[in-house]
Amino acid sequence: MRVAMVSPEFLSWGGVGSYMKQLADHLSPEHEVHVICLGKEGSAPQVENITLHVLGTAEDTFMYNNQFQVALWRSFDKLHRENQFDIMHANHAQMADIMFKVLGDRVPSVTTVHSTIGSQRMGTRYSGLPANKLEMSEKMTLLLLPLLTTLEKVYMKRSSSLIYVSEFIRDWCQDRIGATCPSEVIHNGIDTDLFSPRGRDECLAHFPDLEGAEEIVLFSGRMIALKGIATAIEAASMLDPSISPTFVFAGSGNAEQWKAMAAKAGLSPDECRFIGPVSYREMPYLYPLASLFMLPSYSESFPMTLLEAMASGTPVVASRVGGVPEMILDGTTGLLVPPKDASALARSIETVLGDKTLARKMSADARARVLEEFSAEVMARRTAEVYKRTVEAWA
Repeated sequence: MRVAMVSPEFLSWGGVGSYMKQLADHLSPEHEVHVICLGKEGSAPQVENITLHVLGTAEDTFMYNNQFQVALWRSFDKLHRENQFDIMHANHAQMADIMFKVLGDRVPSVTTVHSTIGSQRMGTRYSGLPANKLEMSEKMTLLLLPLLTTLEKVYMKRSSSLIYVSEFIRDWCQDRIGATCPSEVIHNGIDTDLFSPRGRDECLAHFPDLEGAEEIVLFSGRMIALKGIATAIEAASMLDPSISPTFVFAGSGNAEQWKAMAAKAGLSPDECRFIGPVSYREMPYLYPLASLFMLPSYSESFPMTLLEAMASGTPVVASRVGGVPEMILDGTTGLLVPPKDASALARSIETVLGDKTLARKMSADARARVLEEFSAEVMARRTAEVYKRTVEAWA
């Protein structure tokens, strides 16, 4: 089966690109995978067993999503003639194939719903930041919200087959958008060999600038308001001084306002480091360096970063939002805190860093849970079954 996976991002700035790579790597050999995407700064990632079709360059901005929608519509017929795709696999909330939903699909299609316009907007609103403090993609979503939500309803109602990454996002789409097409919940999965516990020396060879930072509290994700970065900075300023961890923020986007916020909170550049985007290939060496991984988001569906940290043997603390409780058993495989509660986040960080026995047990239990329930092999097998049913229904 020839599968065309479409997304403006691929191993560049968000979880969708990581999801596509995990899925492509673990589909059975009978699947020939083509990824149609944009290239970050004109360079395509180096991948094996995947045919890349790069339709242009992109950064993590709102307008590149629209650029890709048009480029995909213009290019797909030619690519289809050359490769004879059996199915197209798109991702939401990007709506990369929106024009096909409006004007007619060329091949059977399935869409994985990672988030929605509404759930993203809910998280942004919950941050409480004024519009002038939001990242450009968040500003544009706010400005165009009526149009985007209307398009989303059309998109969802004209989709023939949906995969939801969590029960939370399925319920949201069915209750609030009225999505009624055939669907299945398939939790995200990751490569548990790639993301696994590693020795400190091996990891420091990839991140020499972190030499000497003994207690790292890591965040990885886009530098946007809904990820709860403001809550993380506030929590960092509240910690017992005797703990004194190094907070490391990794991810794409403009970090300047977060640096300014950290400085205003009294955190030095050594205490609160913003290291910018880290490539997919390097992330397996960053997680094991951390004593704790935190994800204080205000909205999430089923974040890949949490699974990657759990598989890497790093204790996790996350907000009790969206589909996060579907992956973390509070007190067993990680700690859950209320969103936007800096005091609770600070207490949980102190608990994990102050109790190494608890940290080791949670790490072991978390990795075991990922191995059993959230492996890329399971995700790929179940997704292939959806492909088969969708193609058969089209015929």
